[in-house]
Amino acid sequence: MAELGRNGRAFLFSHAMNIGVGPKEDRQLMTGLHTVADIYCRDCREVLGWKYERAYEESQRYKEGEFIFEKAKIVKENW
Repeated sequence: MAELGRNGRAFLFSHAMNIGVGPKEDRQLMTGLHTVADIYCRDCREVLGWKYERAYEESQRYKEGEFIFEKAKIVKENW
Protein backbone atom coordinates (compact mmCIF):
# COMPACT_ATOMS: atom_id res chain seq x y z
CA MET A 1 0.00 0.00 0.00
CA ALA A 2 1.43 3.40 -0.96
CA GLU A 3 1.64 6.08 1.70
CA LEU A 4 3.40 9.39 2.08
CA GLY A 5 6.66 9.37 4.03
CA ARG A 6 8.90 12.21 5.16
CA ASN A 7 10.58 12.48 1.77
CA GLY A 8 7.91 11.37 -0.68
CA ARG A 9 6.32 8.05 -1.45
CA ALA A 10 6.48 5.25 1.10
CA PHE A 11 5.12 1.72 1.48
CA LEU A 12 3.26 0.08 4.34
CA PHE A 13 4.35 -3.47 5.30
CA SER A 14 3.11 -5.84 7.97
CA HIS A 15 6.51 -7.57 8.38
CA ALA A 16 10.10 -6.36 8.28
CA MET A 17 13.47 -8.10 8.64
CA ASN A 18 16.99 -6.99 9.50
CA ILE A 19 15.86 -3.79 11.15
CA GLY A 20 16.20 -2.20 14.55
CA VAL A 21 13.46 -0.18 16.24
CA GLY A 22 14.16 3.07 18.05
CA PRO A 23 12.31 4.66 20.96
CA LYS A 24 8.61 5.46 20.72
CA GLU A 25 7.49 9.06 20.30
CA ASP A 26 4.31 10.91 19.42
CA ARG A 27 4.32 12.59 15.99
CA GLN A 28 1.74 14.69 14.24
CA LEU A 29 1.63 13.18 10.74
CA MET A 30 -0.54 14.13 7.78
CA THR A 31 -3.05 11.48 8.88
CA GLY A 32 -3.20 12.62 12.51
CA LEU A 33 -1.41 11.98 15.78
CA HIS A 34 0.45 8.65 16.02
CA THR A 35 2.93 7.02 18.38
CA VAL A 36 5.76 5.82 16.14
CA ALA A 37 9.28 4.45 16.43
CA ASP A 38 11.93 4.97 13.76
CA ILE A 39 13.17 1.80 12.08
CA TYR A 40 16.72 1.49 10.86
CA CYS A 41 18.98 -0.94 9.02
CA ARG A 42 20.75 -3.26 11.45
CA ASP A 43 23.91 -3.16 9.33
CA CYS A 44 24.41 0.50 8.38
CA ARG A 45 22.06 2.06 11.02
CA GLU A 46 20.38 4.34 8.45
CA VAL A 47 16.79 5.28 9.25
CA LEU A 48 14.50 3.62 6.69
CA GLY A 49 11.09 4.71 7.96
CA TRP A 50 9.06 4.04 11.09
CA LYS A 51 6.78 1.59 12.85
CA TYR A 52 3.27 2.64 13.83
CA GLU A 53 2.83 1.77 17.49
CA ARG A 54 -0.47 3.58 18.11
CA ALA A 55 -2.98 5.56 16.08
CA TYR A 56 -5.17 7.98 18.00
CA GLU A 57 -7.83 8.28 15.29
CA GLU A 58 -10.14 5.31 14.74
CA SER A 59 -9.81 5.50 10.95
CA GLN A 60 -6.03 5.04 11.22
CA ARG A 61 -5.96 2.07 13.62
CA TYR A 62 -5.29 -0.37 10.77
CA LYS A 63 -1.70 0.97 10.74
CA GLU A 64 -0.90 -0.12 14.29
CA GLY A 65 1.98 -2.59 14.28
CA GLU A 66 2.76 -1.87 10.61
CA PHE A 67 6.02 -0.57 9.11
CA ILE A 68 6.54 2.35 6.73
CA PHE A 69 9.55 2.13 4.40
CA GLU A 70 10.41 5.21 2.39
CA LYS A 71 10.77 4.46 -1.33
CA ALA A 72 13.98 6.49 -1.53
CA LYS A 73 15.55 4.14 1.05
CA ILE A 74 14.64 0.89 -0.72
CA VAL A 75 17.44 -0.26 -3.01
CA LYS A 76 17.21 -3.06 -5.56
CA GLU A 77 20.43 -5.09 -5.65
CA ASN A 78 21.22 -8.31 -7.50
CA TRP A 79 17.67 -8.78 -8.85
